[in-house]
Amino acid sequence: MPTDRTELRRELRRGLAATAPYLLSHHTPAEYHRCHRLSVAGRTVRLCARCSGVYPGIALGVTAFLLGVGRGAWFPLVAVGPLPALVDWTATTFTDRRGHNAVRTATGLLLGAAYGVAVPWFLTTLAPALLAVAVWYGALAAAGLWLSE
Repeated sequence: MPTDRTELRRELRRGLAATAPYLLSHHTPAEYHRCHRLSVAGRTVRLCARCSGVYPGIALGVTAFLLGVGRGAWFPLVAVGPLPALVDWTATTFTDRRGHNAVRTATGLLLGAAYGVAVPWFLTTLAPALLAVAVWYGALAAAGLWLSE
């Protein structure tokens, strides 16, 4: 454990240097095919394809919730929106299929929109049906992660 400020700064710099490659993409070099490759200021930057859809999707979902847009579609979005991402992840994890980044981004957008609506909706209503959907997808994701190891 660092004892002085200089040592703490060195430790912080080492930690940041080690994690910097994973800032925009949590994939290892063997999984870079799951990333969009961008050129920024002459440097290659990799951006996780699914996450590049998830985060804008969350923003869209939260915006729809805050504005009350499409209320009738919220539950179907929450119940079915994550499914394409789960199916794509399962297909590319348990088969030889590599998949396509455009599909990852599109399914990530649906997943993110579902999150963006579900979380504030649940926090403001505590609707049991939303909790049931969350538990169902959580169980499926946990089972998939457990089987993938």
